Order: sequence, then structure tokens, then C-alpha cells
Amino acid sequence: MQQPIKLGRPTEADTRHIAQVALRLFEQKGFEAVTMEDVARAASVSRRTLFRHFPSKADLVWTGTDELLGTLKSLAAPYAGRKLAVRSIVSELFVPVLAALDDPDTAEFARRRLKLIAGAPTLLTHPMLQETGALLTPLIDADALPNCASPPLVAHTLVAAAFAAMQWWAEHGEGQSARETMLGALQGIAIAVDRGPTAGS
Repeated sequence: MQQPIKLGRPTEADTRHIAQVALRLFEQKGFEAVTMEDVARAASVSRRTLFRHFPSKADLVWTGTDELLGTLKSLAAPYAGRKLAVRSIVSELFVPVLAALDDPDTAEFARRRLKLIAGAPTLLTHPMLQETGALLTPLIDADALPNCASPPLVAHTLVAAAFAAMQWWAEHGEGQSARETMLGALQGIAIAVDRGPTAGS
């Protein structure tokens, strides 16, 4: 049974409240059917305030990505000028970021957002994933890669695989943490590739 949307006038800076109201609207009516005006009305904020904090409807779903990218940049800063193995990027950058999802409320909100993204392909065009790949590219040790691979290819593939694992976690990962799910997926891929036959064999 769908929960009614609770109205109320948040403070102007209460972006989490606005995002939560928007998410409930999207879940109830569908992402494409909801307008920014609908969100502003339901969240009891002006249209101007809404657009100041969320320039687009997609930003209401991807809220918090600026902070996430900021955290990734902070974690990556000590490695500037160094080259890392992919496994080090996962353990030193991805795992600490996903630690935030150990909090049950944060994890539940993330699951709902990921489910919504899975059901609205237009949301996958948000620059968050591309920006994360670009952030990781200079950290990857090109000398450790096969000739057919490059740091940008590996970085963006790693981001795509990690995000796919997160979407699986949102749908099927009850009882498992986001970190466990992501690590299991990436380790499973690595082992399968290492043990599997090579092309043309």
C-alpha cells in the first residue's frame, strides 16, 4: 500500500526533505509523469527554490552525488601522481564511500533511488557515472593492463560494473551490505576472467 505524501514547509535548505518528497512522487506516479511544479507543490517550496537546489528532475534522484564525488576526490588526492592497481582503487576508494550505506536509513533511501533509476532509463544519462570514470582514469596503472585495454576503458568499465552491482543490491540484496555485494560482483568477474578461456582458444 502506497504511503501518503506528507506535506509540510521545510526550511529552504532542507534538500533531503525535498528529495524524499520527490522520490515518493516518482514512485507513486512514475518519473516521467511528475513535473517540477508537482514536486515544488508537494514539498511546499517555491519553484524558484526548487530549481536553485535541483536544476533538473534527474538531480532530485541523483541528489548527493556532488558530495559523493567530493569524497572520492578527497580519497584519491593522496594518490595524485601515483598509479594504482584496480584492486587498490576498489579497496581505497569504493569501499570507504560505500561504508555510508551501512546506516539502515541511508541504505533504504539508496535502494529506492536505484530502483527508480533502473525503471527510468533517461536517468542513466546523468553525468555522475562519466565524471567518476574520468576521476579514476589517471589513477590506473597503464603498464599493468593488457595491450587491448587503456586506463579510460578500464575506469569506465569498473564504474559501470560497480553501478550494476549496486542496482542488483537494490533489487535483490536484502541481508547483504552494499560493500559485500559490490566486492562479490567485482571479485567474481575477476576470477571468472582469470580462469576462463582466452579469445580464440
